[in-house]
Amino acid sequence: MQISELFYSIQGEGKRTGNPSFFIRTNNCNLRCRFPGGNYCDTPYTSWFPDDVKNIGDTEISKITAEYSKYSCRDIVITGGEPSIYAEQLEELCIELKKTNKESFITLETNGTFTGDFIKYTDLASISPKLKSSVPFNTEFEKTHGKNRINLNVLKNYSLLKENNLIDIQLKFVFTSEADLKEIKELQTKAGFSDKDIYLMPEGISEEDLRKNRVQTIEACLKNGYNYTDRIHIIAWGDKRGV
Repeated sequence: MQISELFYSIQGEGKRTGNPSFFIRTNNCNLRCRFPGGNYCDTPYTSWFPDDVKNIGDTEISKITAEYSKYSCRDIVITGGEPSIYAEQLEELCIELKKTNKESFITLETNGTFTGDFIKYTDLASISPKLKSSVPFNTEFEKTHGKNRINLNVLKNYSLLKENNLIDIQLKFVFTSEADLKEIKELQTKAGFSDKDIYLMPEGISEEDLRKNRVQTIEACLKNGYNYTDRIHIIAWGDKRGV
């Protein structure tokens, strides 16, 4: 399994914000986000600009579970990149993590374009569908990103799993402007997500970005009955790895 980094920090986003967590960041992504402000995704070293020096690379699952065992935390966050591109290994990883700590709570952070049996062994699917505002216009990735950024069947499947109490979900959208709301509402209607499962977070990879975009994001949440989430790790440490 291709790993970018393993680290211990707090969860900075969503409904489990503030929880001490062991992070497993996988390497590589099927999408290439770039936002209107000019920012790439917040982990370009797993997608746009793979870092062969700092990224860990091929890693045995036993080594990942051994690292997790060093920390006395319940929460595990599997993030990326896009973890679901490693569907079979991801399933095995989740099974072994549960064996390591039966009380563990696994959050899978995904863009919602792939699914698999790994869902059976995760507790929270933190899904971040990529809106039109993420398309990297005038780059070699514009067409493939635009074509692959939304997989409605996968999103519907997550909604159904939540409806049947098989998994908890949250939909986290990077909010850039009021123009995003129409697309969010269309996806919500088509996939069947409820307002209480939707979180908006301000676009940005610096405290300055977040401060500039925070108020309009909060106001959009208030007008539409959505949840607001900040990015606590960015506020605390800035745009750094391993936090």
